[in-house]
Amino acid sequence: MNAALSWRDQTGSPTALVDCDPDFMIDSVLGHYRIVSKLGEGGMGVVYRARDQVLQRDVALKFLGAALAGEARQLLLREARAASALSHPNICTVHEVGEAGGEFYIVMELIEGKPLNTSVGDGGLPYESVMRYGVQIAGALAHAHGRNIIHRDLKSSNVIVTPEGLVKVLDFGLARRLVAEAQDAGTRTMDTLESAVTTGGTLSYMSPEVLRGEPGDLRSDLWALGVVLYEALTGQVPFHGRTTFEVTAAILREPPPPLPVRIPPGLAAVIQRCLAKEPALRYQRASEVQAALEAVQSASAVSEPSDQRGRTTTVHRGIKHLKVNSGDVVLLVGTMKGVFLLRSSAQRGRWDVAGPYFHGQATYALVYDDRAGRHRMWASTVGMWGAFLRSSDDFGRTWTNPQEAPIRFPAGSGAVLKNIWHICLGRPTDPNVMYCGVEPAALFESHDDGETWSLVRGLFDHPHRPRWMPGFGGLALHTILLDPENPQRMYAAISAGGVYATEDGGRKWQARNRGIRVVHLPEKYPEFGQCVHKIAMHPARPERLFLQNHWGLYRTDNHGDTWQDIANNVPSDFGFSMVTHPCNPDCVYIVPIESDEFRCTPEGCLRVYRTRNAGESWEPLTRGLPQKGAFETVLRDAMTTDSLDPAGIYFGTRSGQLYGSADEGKTWKKILDGLPPVVCVKSAVVGGDRIGRAPRNAKKTVSSKRRPPREKSRIRRKR
Repeated sequence: MNAALSWRDQTGSPTALVDCDPDFMIDSVLGHYRIVSKLGEGGMGVVYRARDQVLQRDVALKFLGAALAGEARQLLLREARAASALSHPNICTVHEVGEAGGEFYIVMELIEGKPLNTSVGDGGLPYESVMRYGVQIAGALAHAHGRNIIHRDLKSSNVIVTPEGLVKVLDFGLARRLVAEAQDAGTRTMDTLESAVTTGGTLSYMSPEVLRGEPGDLRSDLWALGVVLYEALTGQVPFHGRTTFEVTAAILREPPPPLPVRIPPGLAAVIQRCLAKEPALRYQRASEVQAALEAVQSASAVSEPSDQRGRTTTVHRGIKHLKVNSGDVVLLVGTMKGVFLLRSSAQRGRWDVAGPYFHGQATYALVYDDRAGRHRMWASTVGMWGAFLRSSDDFGRTWTNPQEAPIRFPAGSGAVLKNIWHICLGRPTDPNVMYCGVEPAALFESHDDGETWSLVRGLFDHPHRPRWMPGFGGLALHTILLDPENPQRMYAAISAGGVYATEDGGRKWQARNRGIRVVHLPEKYPEFGQCVHKIAMHPARPERLFLQNHWGLYRTDNHGDTWQDIANNVPSDFGFSMVTHPCNPDCVYIVPIESDEFRCTPEGCLRVYRTRNAGESWEPLTRGLPQKGAFETVLRDAMTTDSLDPAGIYFGTRSGQLYGSADEGKTWKKILDGLPPVVCVKSAVVGGDRIGRAPRNAKKTVSSKRRPPREKSRIRRKR
């Protein structure tokens, strides 16, 4: 140590120690502290066990930075004093800070335990332990951040775990000032990792913004927390290299290696979000990390054999699951923060609620699969690790947890999967066939019940594709319709590409957009490029499709060869959602939206509109819905029907409200509110007989006569 301290030796006589061996200080006295033994030595100084002779307790005495300049010493002293004001069960208490003989020292709580890095081992710790430790570390950070104190050097060696499992975080607020003086990062670019400590902390735990020379903030601590949790689970830090150059490049550019399959997806998602390269994409407060980890503790991953499909299964605990009986109605509700499930009897008067499943993950697509006697729910989830397709055979108690996304673009395609917008089941005669529409716009198919997926090249390689333009929500294939009579025919709706159809099972595709107007292009009726929001078809009339466009309501009666305008008597022909009645092929439900600039229900009135004559006229259904101050938005997949008689109609809003009608829209009730923004609603009647499709000779209610004039009061895009 390069210092001159005034000590008293064992006889009580003053002794000056200059450049002495740290071991020589044992049994010496500083103030009312007697040095007992040396506990350790590192880059930040030497730590001793000392005896407080006044309060008769053992403490830790830490000497820091003998080479500090005067200004840096004062700044560090100021920060250490601020850290001494922290009082939290997971923060090591600072009893005293001071200076003697030119050397800076801190008197701290003496903790009996082991540093986390010495407990990890090569294979990592059990994830249950890591979650317990992570909650405590996040709690400590939340307490300090609330008092404007940033750690700046959080790492596993600064986390002590007592034999009782209590976590103590050391050295708050000390790293940056000390290391700025003790190290010159410009001269250490080729140092080994053992000595790679820079101006923002220890290199392996430093955030990208600090490495870019930006001032770190509390979110830099959250990055370090993600590294600590990753290290605790795997036994190694996520970013490696032989030199500081290589480690820095990995932190700035490379994603962390995948966590082992034994790690619950919820815990993996928390770590992944902490390790987002941009601070704005991370959690913004340590309390959010703490809450997320506490939520993950209600779920765990198991690998034992079970009836559930997939190698690894997520078991959701701490959630009151649904008890579903034959004949019950089940609603699958996807939100921006997870999945909720609801159950009711066929009377649909009272609903049980379960969830959220996939806490914090957006779920844009859901479907219930009862083909071949199944009771399977499919869900697409989007989190920090990408988009995944999952399934449950027991109404949400367990879900498959794929460790790699089965839906992915082939190498060399130039595309990367962003989201799964639509899940379409194959025909009842093909119970193992499924389709998915994704972003960027493409169609995937599976012939082995979702185990493996392949890109439908006929559509992906279409010559129109390079000229498709992304809509407001991205370039997405969001709707897939299968012709029930022609197994080779199917339709796909793309925003903003238009409607495409195949007559040969997907090898060749043709644009089917004649008569659909585009308001944002110079050519108003192009071959393709329409921003189609939704298409719908009733199986009894497969030649007829209904379409909600970005401005415009349309119908085709010839498989999409030509479309005609059916925006009669509606307050606006802008909207997203559209569903057909389960047994009446001429009956369609929509929720008009005022405009693309004001995407809310017109006049603040929440109104569902219904046609029972295939668009010749529309009637508002408002009984039970708010008609004042209800500026709501219903998105394209947030509306559905059940198959009972009378049919149930359901929809959710971006404000988190869920409405339902058990009498085909005559009256409405609010089923649930307070949800995150609702983006998808699907229904199923479990084990009950579905209403059969209407016969082919069902009476056609569309008149061939000229349509009546449209109402002048409705909102309509100018022609």
